[in-house]
Amino acid sequence: MEREIPTTEAAERLLSVVRAHGEALEVERLESKLPSAGTPLARGAFFGLFAGAGRRFGRKALSLSEAERESLAGLGLIESERHGLPALVRAALLLRAHAVLDPEAVVELVAEAFEKGDTGERVAVLRSLSLLPAPERFTELAVEACRSHVQEVFEAVACDNPFAAAHFSELAFNQMIVKVLFTEVPLARVHGWRQRNNDELRRMVRDYGAERRAAGRSIPSDIARIEESTT
Repeated sequence: MEREIPTTEAAERLLSVVRAHGEALEVERLESKLPSAGTPLARGAFFGLFAGAGRRFGRKALSLSEAERESLAGLGLIESERHGLPALVRAALLLRAHAVLDPEAVVELVAEAFEKGDTGERVAVLRSLSLLPAPERFTELAVEACRSHVQEVFEAVACDNPFAAAHFSELAFNQMIVKVLFTEVPLARVHGWRQRNNDELRRMVRDYGAERRAAGRSIPSDIARIEESTT
């Protein structure tokens, strides 16, 4: 069984990458306003930092060292370069807020950050869920995000993210996989799909393939991978 990483350690891993790649003045400003244990959360400052991360830390592409990549992957953050430094800043903010708030307030804060955020902020929230203690509390939020018509929001749950495989019900996971096929997302980007494969999912993708065939449309090769794979 893997060691559970405390939120303080997880936040520090994220911040070490932010320090290495962010502009010095912006990093200094961020660290001066980060939530810390024993201090009430200043919600206005928190959401100002959360929303402003894209503007302040998104000016250049993120290029990680192998050690940094492994450190983030150990937290469950896969393909972090694809999402950039602002997503890491926002994840660190959520982890630091956890040290300040009671469990119910954390759930409310995460929901508010998602509901009020733009696409980048929503993506960051969804990719951060596995880092937070008792991540199963956020399953409903993640399942609902899979229904989004915004592809980046859907992919934030479905792709390069261990959350769905760990916490979705069989029905929710199966529906997500069918949408992955429908939106032509590579199945290889879905973390843990082989372990979650099941008879009902194979039936669903067979039906989906039959519908496409009847309509004279091409059949995604990933359908065969699901049909041929067993748990």
